[in-house]
Amino acid sequence: MIGRKGTVPSVYGKPKPPSNSSVRLNRYLASCGLGSRRTCDRLIADGQVKVDGKPVTSMGVTVFPFRSRVEVYGRDVRPEATRVLMVHKPRNVICTVSDPEDRKTVLDLLPDTWKDLRLYPVGRLDRNSEGLILVTNDGDLANRLTHPRYHVEKEYLVWVREELTEEQGGALMDGVKDDGELLRALAITPVPSKGRFHCYSMILGEGRNRQIRRMCEAVEVSVVRIKRIRMAGLDIQEVPVGECRELAGRELADLRKAVGLS
Repeated sequence: MIGRKGTVPSVYGKPKPPSNSSVRLNRYLASCGLGSRRTCDRLIADGQVKVDGKPVTSMGVTVFPFRSRVEVYGRDVRPEATRVLMVHKPRNVICTVSDPEDRKTVLDLLPDTWKDLRLYPVGRLDRNSEGLILVTNDGDLANRLTHPRYHVEKEYLVWVREELTEEQGGALMDGVKDDGELLRALAITPVPSKGRFHCYSMILGEGRNRQIRRMCEAVEVSVVRIKRIRMAGLDIQEVPVGECRELAGRELADLRKAVGLS
């Protein structure tokens, strides 16, 4: 089902612990849509968080989700139901919440009923790339999907001007160093393509900034077009360009389980 103007967001939420179960404060803040646990640790360290009216600056504090009063910047915060959307990003759209140059962002593609929710993109596709981008309010989920340590597979279609040589393909698989990082593809497969450009499927186990473009530049391959088609088992092919689809029920539960979140 394709999300369109007027679509009502799902009420599917994360499993809620019983009221006598405590959780770490940074995890609680992440479930309130305030970012990853690392981001929430910074909020705590900066003295922006109060629990039951008392400032907290030490790590490891636990709270009771349905009994403790938690404030950030002086405002009460509570866990939100998990929202995840698959968005088919076109080119010339940027992956950010807002833009000082007033360029179109991925959040501008969402149905009107979603625009008052606190959502943000999971990772980035650069302005000239297209395809699957997830949008969520779940900081822990976003962190697991983007952090290199979790090795979430992402598949891209990459069009290049010249056919890859055996040496270039081998270098991309073995890994190239750029700006102190080792960048590599897990798999590269030719894909039949109409037109004068050559198309390849590239699978990455990490999602570093502009990774494919940097890898290709390092082996003197000229990239024409990049499209992300798959991420963590989710496929964008049936979602029209510029539109979105909500994940809910078993699909969302499977996504959380795939990155180690119950």
